Amino acid sequence: MIYIKLEDLKNLKVPKVMIKKILPPKKAVSTVDTSGDGKADSIKISFLNLLMPFTIPSQEDLGDIDVDEIDPSEYGTILLNGEKIDISKGAANTELIKKSLQVHHKGESFTFYDAIGGKMGGRTIAMGDEIIIVFKLEDTLLEKLTEGKHTIGIESEKFPNIEFGFELTDKNMNQPFNP
Repeated sequence: MIYIKLEDLKNLKVPKVMIKKILPPKKAVSTVDTSGDGKADSIKISFLNLLMPFTIPSQEDLGDIDVDEIDPSEYGTILLNGEKIDISKGAANTELIKKSLQVHHKGESFTFYDAIGGKMGGRTIAMGDEIIIVFKLEDTLLEKLTEGKHTIGIESEKFPNIEFGFELTDKNMNQPFNP
């Protein structure tokens, strides 16, 4: 098992070409309909593990986490097309993401609370495995995801900043979601 210190993780630089392999611009992000009403209500992000196999830590390794006491904005900023998404403690998007987030891996689904609670603990993500994350956002943000090119960025002092581009077309907009 390979362990990386947090201080070393902050200095890790991931080449843009690798990001494009892990998150292909025309395939990685979709707007999806999870309710079946014909209207996109969520974002689906598909990652491909091309770096190395890794094992999800167990709850014992994570320690007791009170998710409702965490302020995600203390860990970083999420940007959609350069605009900051409010992810502060208690913000509408933060609550919506916590309630709706699903992680899919090899035919199994996990909620945000499952993941934090350790239900994914011990699970190995092999080279080549796809991880799908689906979550809801406020309608005002979803409406900005129109046909064309977009970017999502994550900025933090605790881990490497990342930005990836994606393109929405009729092939990946308002698609029915089938896990």
